[in-house]
Amino acid sequence: MRLRKLKQELGDRLVMRWRPFPLRPVPDPTATFKGTYREEAWRRCQALAGDAGVEFRMWEREDFPTWSLPALEAAKCAALQGEEAFERLHLALYEAFFTRGVNIGRPEKVLEVVREAGLDMERFQADYETGQAREWVLADYEEAVRTHGVRAIPTVLFDGKRIVGAVPLEEYRRLLAAAGA
Repeated sequence: MRLRKLKQELGDRLVMRWRPFPLRPVPDPTATFKGTYREEAWRRCQALAGDAGVEFRMWEREDFPTWSLPALEAAKCAALQGEEAFERLHLALYEAFFTRGVNIGRPEKVLEVVREAGLDMERFQADYETGQAREWVLADYEEAVRTHGVRAIPTVLFDGKRIVGAVPLEEYRRLLAAAGA
């Protein structure tokens, strides 16, 4: 949300290229939430999200996603329908996961979010079923790890600088100003 706000402020002076980064590129059937580092991280995100207008509700169900690849593949397919379709789905997936507790690791749940986001479902399903999006996501993942040393989300790279984790909007502004943006 903070980066979107910056984009609104800076317009064409800021070019953003979103890249997927699956924290677990393969399913981890042992992934749980209650009493783990995930729950503690969620609490930190909850506290940090206040100024961004994002509501993080604690995960209340037993079926914490074992991976995020289905959602990341869906976002790649949405991008094939244009930037506006990608933005709609990207935001819808975040809201579904962090606010409504939708398991974005289950393809059938991701499809429900895609429908809600109003994408062209016939085209989306044709693109999704090719499996090409998975290859693109995994290629982005490999490049992020190999070329940029990415290990966490969010990681923002610009002008040779890296910001890891949720940071206040002012931190982004400070670094952009130092870069002459």
